[in-house]
Amino acid sequence: MVRNSNQTAKAPLNENITIMSVVRGIIVSYAVTIPVFILFALILTNTDFPEKFISTAVVITTIISVLTAGTTSTRGLKSKGWLNGSVVGFVYMLILYLLSSLIFNNFTIDKYVITMTVIGVLTGAIGGILGINIKKSGHKHLKSKAIS
Repeated sequence: MVRNSNQTAKAPLNENITIMSVVRGIIVSYAVTIPVFILFALILTNTDFPEKFISTAVVITTIISVLTAGTTSTRGLKSKGWLNGSVVGFVYMLILYLLSSLIFNNFTIDKYVITMTVIGVLTGAIGGILGINIKKSGHKHLKSKAIS
């Protein structure tokens, strides 16, 4: 079997999930989540915010955080943004689950936990896809400006 000599050992590194890209995504996601949750807690404490909207606010915050994390984590990757974003979404949800389980002393996996995990993984995948495509679009736009 003949191996293509144009392939280099470095090429796969730009396509695979790296620990640093996952860590970067998780840091960004919690940099969004924590201030929003603090603001939301202040609103709940100081106003008559209806309790029926609390879970909706948590889901929206999670979606925004994981979407941002998935987009951020794919910088520097050439492909498989969906996979990288999915991993970031899963790790985000795992950390959130572990922290909330420790705080409330309840490690039950129920329908809500599974739903939130699926939302986190799918949103991370979408963020990863967007991150790769936004980056590529930005480079094309910059190249066309440099040529003209």
